[in-house]
Amino acid sequence: MVYDDIAQRMKKLGFTMYEAKAYISLLQHNPATRYELSKQSGVPRSAIYDVIRKLENIGAVNGTYTEPQKYMPLPPDQLFDLLERQFKERVDDVRKAMKHFETSVEPGHLWNIVGYENMIHKAREMIERARTSIYLSVWQREADQLKNELKAAIDRGVTIIAFSFTSIDLPTECKYSYGLDQKELEGFWDHKIILVVDQNELLMGEADARMSKKTTWTHNRAIVDIATNHIILDITLFGMRNNIDVSKTVSAMQAATSDHLQELLARSTRETIQVQNGGGGEA
Repeated sequence: MVYDDIAQRMKKLGFTMYEAKAYISLLQHNPATRYELSKQSGVPRSAIYDVIRKLENIGAVNGTYTEPQKYMPLPPDQLFDLLERQFKERVDDVRKAMKHFETSVEPGHLWNIVGYENMIHKAREMIERARTSIYLSVWQREADQLKNELKAAIDRGVTIIAFSFTSIDLPTECKYSYGLDQKELEGFWDHKIILVVDQNELLMGEADARMSKKTTWTHNRAIVDIATNHIILDITLFGMRNNIDVSKTVSAMQAATSDHLQELLARSTRETIQVQNGGGGEA
């Protein structure tokens, strides 16, 4: 079971199933001839020559100067260091080749992020870019996946304010959690995420690990403000239900435009209250 799981994970790195099985088998039984490797790994003898050749080409295995020839695997840590270097070199090469195609992202555009893993990657990327603040509404599962990046952000001096209906274990001191059991909540509610970084970047949507759902990423100021106010409302209601003063947190989350609005409201001498059913009145 563990054998197949590792092989499936290696497929995500570009290995075929046969290549993954051959490499894992060599880790367990080495050195080995092609015949022995085919027998131990389950890779057909008709395919083992091509599999070994490809593994040699990427540096994952080395052949000995013996007769018959035997093969040794590169230790896993060294293999993954090698793969990282190779991948980085290829990315850098393509980046240079595409320099003249670069274009700026429209601030108001909405981008769809499809798939759970892509959503988590985007969230980590945003958190790593954060300079001043992170506002987060999240469930326990997603909080656990973002914990390392959030801790690094705190170490950089970034202010983090977190809210959750579930229990969450995050490094920030400013978190509001109802502590509900995630399993029970999943019975009638989907996982959701709202992530606001530096008050100008937003990731928001369903966080379903089982189905390929879409989340939205944007710099659109109006939508960023709406999402921020959604978290503020949840924190405000949390304070009311638990008789906790959350005014300091709410004030910290309000943007400069909200401060101007509060000044205008404070100077207002006339308020109108309309009642939809039964007429209206003025105060």
